[in-house]
Amino acid sequence: MFSPNEWAPLESETKMPSMSLETVGRYEIIGELGRGAMGVVYKAKDPTIGRTVALKTMRLDVHGLDAAEMMRRFQNEARAAGVLNHPNIVTIYDAGQQDGIFYIAMEFIQGTTLHELIAEKHILTTEEVIQYSRQICKGLDYAHSHGIVHRDVKPANIMITANGTVKIMDFGIAKSGGSMTSTGQVLGTPNYMAPEQVKGRQLDGRSDLFSFGVILYEMLTGEKPFVGQNVTTIIYKIVNENPIPPRELDVTVHPGLSAIVVKSLAKQPDERYQTGADLVHDLENYKSLPVNPESTSARVAGAPMHATSVSPNTATSSLDRTVVLPVRVVGGSALLAPEAVPAPRKAPVPMRRKTAASNPRTNKMLAAVVGAVVLLGSTMGAFAYYRTHSKMRQIESAVKAVPQAQSITSPTTEQISSPDASAGAGQTSPQTSVPTAGKSGNSVIARDTTVKYVSQTSAMPASRGKAAASPNQVFTQQSELKFATKPDGAKVEVDGWSEPSWVTPFTASHLAAGLHTVVFTKPGFIPQTLTVETSTGKSQDVNADLTPAVSTIVVNSNPQGANIWLDGRDTGQTTPSQLTVDKGIHRVSVRKAGYKDAATETTLAEGQTTSFSPVMLSANQRTEDGPSSNNFFKKMIGADTVPDGKGLVHVRTVPEGATIIVDGKTAPKHSNARWPAEPGIYTIILQMDGYKTVHRNVRVQLGKITPLDEILEKQ
Repeated sequence: MFSPNEWAPLESETKMPSMSLETVGRYEIIGELGRGAMGVVYKAKDPTIGRTVALKTMRLDVHGLDAAEMMRRFQNEARAAGVLNHPNIVTIYDAGQQDGIFYIAMEFIQGTTLHELIAEKHILTTEEVIQYSRQICKGLDYAHSHGIVHRDVKPANIMITANGTVKIMDFGIAKSGGSMTSTGQVLGTPNYMAPEQVKGRQLDGRSDLFSFGVILYEMLTGEKPFVGQNVTTIIYKIVNENPIPPRELDVTVHPGLSAIVVKSLAKQPDERYQTGADLVHDLENYKSLPVNPESTSARVAGAPMHATSVSPNTATSSLDRTVVLPVRVVGGSALLAPEAVPAPRKAPVPMRRKTAASNPRTNKMLAAVVGAVVLLGSTMGAFAYYRTHSKMRQIESAVKAVPQAQSITSPTTEQISSPDASAGAGQTSPQTSVPTAGKSGNSVIARDTTVKYVSQTSAMPASRGKAAASPNQVFTQQSELKFATKPDGAKVEVDGWSEPSWVTPFTASHLAAGLHTVVFTKPGFIPQTLTVETSTGKSQDVNADLTPAVSTIVVNSNPQGANIWLDGRDTGQTTPSQLTVDKGIHRVSVRKAGYKDAATETTLAEGQTTSFSPVMLSANQRTEDGPSSNNFFKKMIGADTVPDGKGLVHVRTVPEGATIIVDGKTAPKHSNARWPAEPGIYTIILQMDGYKTVHRNVRVQLGKITPLDEILEKQ
């Protein structure tokens, strides 16, 4: 990043403004690199050997920690990182104090943080994930071998240089072993803390590997596994909830990678990877890892995943800063303060009812009532039996009077309506075939709107052949099913049998009592299967809501208002918008005048939702080399010196004099102007009375000139 003090007009003789500090110790201040909770970081030079360093100084006006605690953490960083000498850990050269200013001289790194890289790309490629993970784990293993636990591993503390080298920074809260400050507090960044860390328990290297598992999740999915609107919610999820496996969040994530992340985020340290080397070994062999998709429990840790079966397990939180969590100590063990974890809900206590004493008179009255009920029930049962038996004889007589029945599937089969069914249901059932002589008739159907579902699935059952005969016949023990779906028009299959007229809404009035398998199918919807249990003489409703067999792509862009193209065709929609597509491979691109196109290719399953939100770069932006190039730009305006560790931005407009706003900050100079900037992506707004406002995103590269030329349009 850069500050307004780094802006410079076109006149080459203008010098950098003077700074409040010229030297700290023996180090000569060159410029300011950034500000943080601990203090200010300067770019400085060691005049003794001519080496450029990053000089981290402690500020005395930091709120929330007293000076003694600040000083303790500051000195702790110098001691912790000072004993470590590894290519993937930032090197500490010197530490000291002068006039009340404490400082640490460390390796000056030119590059970008992993936090900035994820914000830019959203999701990293598998190759990038493995490349960065290999170096991060090597650095962590080295620190752990020296008894140092970082305790604040997060993307903002991981720097990536221009050549792809990873450097782990900020050992300010690192400690050998323990996990608490001298004041009984837990330090760390909420989204990346391990369960034992938020509980204030003993930490070891596996706690840092849990934090790295969170980073791994974020690199693969673009999302954090534990999010919430406040620290309390995040901590509760870390301790009690398992995050959605990356494979379920994004189907393009390989199952092996998803399983590695799940194991890294195990709640118990013994169930995680024990060393970074084990984790990297599995990452490098993720395609050949055995995965059990049906299991939800993490496998036993202690050995690399290649030797054991593996089981897989949305709003983005802004709580990415190192914080202090209050704890209390009870009996020598650290516990979170009451506000850190939601209190469990108390279950209601059942009330014990009083038992009445036995009364002989009451017992006699009760016996009389029971006897009367039994007598009445016997009388009604006998009457019902007599009536049903009489009707059964009538049906048998009617059936025997009909000639031998033909095949029940033939369209010439004589169709009849059951007299009892017509009397009970008030209608004639369609496609009801006459059974062969000697079969019993059907019983009276009573209306019952309750249906008993034994099981329900959302997909078609295993393939089977067509049933030998329709289940919709006249049976002695007869039942009825009334089928309905939303939307209507679904084909109905009962026990493997279906006919052209069996389309919802549809009623099958002559089904045998018992279990029936029902399948609803409709083009454009996911088939749905139900198992229904029917009862003799009952009419039951079977309803189903069909799910469209489509997928969804949510498309946004920065800036918004870009045209959305799907599979090479203009959808006519602009960002932000939502596209409904079929399952399969789709290519989505966004286009906007003045910006470079951004595109992605994704594979979607039925019902899956994914998102695409690119940052669009200016189309007329071109990057030129630094002082060593002899190009047209330099011929026109003369050679520009690109400051060490930065790039150079040059904004020109026609007409000149436009107000320049960078990342929400108004520049002191109007166009045409140029200034040095840290490598990264910046949002630039150009405003001028009487002209349309211009919004552009530009990428500044290390050691190169980035021109932005705009012809302003009148309103």
